[in-house]
Amino acid sequence: MELPLLTTLLCSGTYTANQSRLKRSIFSEDTVEIFDLLKAAHTKYNHDITPDDLYSLWVTEHPVATTAEVHDFRDQIDLMKASEPLSEDVATDVIGSLWRKETGLEVSNLGIDMSMGDTSAMTRLKSLLERVADGYMPDDFGEATTDDIYELLAETSDENRWKFNISTLSRHIYGIGPSEFGIVFARPEVGKTAFVISICAGPNGFCQQGAKVLYLGNEEKTTRTKLRAIQACSGMNREEIAANPDLAMSKYMSIKDRLVMKDIQEWDLDRVDSYCELNKPDVIILDQGDKINIAGNYNASHERIRELFRSIRELSKRHNAALLTVSQASADAEGKTRIDFSMLEGSKTGKAAEADVIFGLSKYSSNTDDDAPDNTRFINISKNKLSGYRGCIICNIEPEVSRYVE
Repeated sequence: MELPLLTTLLCSGTYTANQSRLKRSIFSEDTVEIFDLLKAAHTKYNHDITPDDLYSLWVTEHPVATTAEVHDFRDQIDLMKASEPLSEDVATDVIGSLWRKETGLEVSNLGIDMSMGDTSAMTRLKSLLERVADGYMPDDFGEATTDDIYELLAETSDENRWKFNISTLSRHIYGIGPSEFGIVFARPEVGKTAFVISICAGPNGFCQQGAKVLYLGNEEKTTRTKLRAIQACSGMNREEIAANPDLAMSKYMSIKDRLVMKDIQEWDLDRVDSYCELNKPDVIILDQGDKINIAGNYNASHERIRELFRSIRELSKRHNAALLTVSQASADAEGKTRIDFSMLEGSKTGKAAEADVIFGLSKYSSNTDDDAPDNTRFINISKNKLSGYRGCIICNIEPEVSRYVE
């Protein structure tokens, strides 16, 4: 790469445009002498330089060079002549990348000097950062946000979202779309997993609407969750499926190819990111997002959670997918039917700040007098940037088939 790059820099205009980022250290021992000559030539002459010009300058500067040294340099010049120059924009990007790498090494070396007690290293580091701050930042920012009103309307239209299959809910919040991030939280045994299974695999759920759903589970094994998805899709409980598995699978086949489940215990966010890139989903479910590992050192658990949820939101934008993460409610939500995002476990603000919509699921605090389970469920919407509605929607859970219904 070095010789094609040097060939490109023979052009006076290209050299001048990139001069401030050309460091001697980016070239190897074999080519750095050519760079030194090229730099001196461009400094003295205001025109393009040829390889033969470089050779003539070298011979002039080395009048007592041995025959072997002359042949070695001549070989380098001949290789340079045979090299195809890089296009100007590619050369600029390559030089910028190499310059940033070398600058990073300089900063690292100064950091080592500081750790060894060199009191002047901090001054040199400050001076270096002041010199390179403007140039180090990228200058290719892409296009600004469009002013096309039709494109803006289409981007935020309900037609661009996957509809919730609970009709009362969808009347207030139609659904969730690409790059939108939601949190589903509740106390244990309320029905968090059943809720996301129902809206994904149940009748008229995301899968039946044509969405490819990637369900990533790090709590219970997803073999159990997959069976619950088959129950939600078929409307058959476990006993009915065991008695007639072929019937259950024939019903499930309608969404089978659009629901991918994977156990991700002990995965970090980078691995999740790579798996999403492999599958290219329309909808991502993280059950549960709080348990995903994230690199870094944090002074407190709420700082880790805040950074984790910020990164999860970026995950939805990077893959242009709707993303719902399941989370726990704190003890503050125990026994309450009306709950809000201040009752999220681990972070009262950090989690909520990142979400577009937050669903808090709750139930009555006790069973009825005859001890029959009360399947009434409350969907509390305490944050909603999608439609603006905030309030409580009452529905029922059918736990035997993992469905939420009116």
